[in-house]
Amino acid sequence: MQLSIKPNAKQALNLKQQMQLLALPANKRIRLLKTLGRQQRAKARKRIQAQKTVTGETFTPRASGKKGKMLKKLGRTLEPYVKNAKRLELKHKNVLTGRIAALQQGGGSEKMTASRMARIHGKPDYKAPCSRSQAKALRAEGYKVKRGKGNRYRRASIKEIMATLSHGKAGFILQKLRNKTVKTNWQIPVQARPFLGDNAQAVQRDLAKILQQLNR
Repeated sequence: MQLSIKPNAKQALNLKQQMQLLALPANKRIRLLKTLGRQQRAKARKRIQAQKTVTGETFTPRASGKKGKMLKKLGRTLEPYVKNAKRLELKHKNVLTGRIAALQQGGGSEKMTASRMARIHGKPDYKAPCSRSQAKALRAEGYKVKRGKGNRYRRASIKEIMATLSHGKAGFILQKLRNKTVKTNWQIPVQARPFLGDNAQAVQRDLAKILQQLNR
């Protein structure tokens, strides 16, 4: 994901500033655009710190309900790059980080696979004891055990489920009770949280100020 800025002399620069911009040697144009890039990066980092979008709205909360600040790492790796002394690109050096940032910026959906989930969170120990969350889910689905001898059944307690089922077994039973097949891939919706960018007029005003400082 990247923010591209190409100076537009017609928006906020007066005639004298337009001439100054055109007359700048390549090294000064690079300095100007780099400075502008650092300013834009600082604004993006402040928005992430405040958990606000470019328009000042609060970031959409996580679908899971989990608290804590979002996108913290995305602001740290933003870097300004200048191409041909004419174009500023504010982007992430790491391609994967850039894709994640683009998804957060514009929203959309992310494909998740079982293998990728394992890489992120580690492969589950299916022989480990059933977790409390699994036990609660099983009980909510009506999981039952035999009541003594015969064919009578009763609902199992959370403590009992945790003591008798492994992680893998509990997951298997839960899938059966929910009548679900094991998915190998699925889509995760991602809400837009635009933190990078600025309106054209603000960018050009910043550009004019930097140009003035360069010509002092």
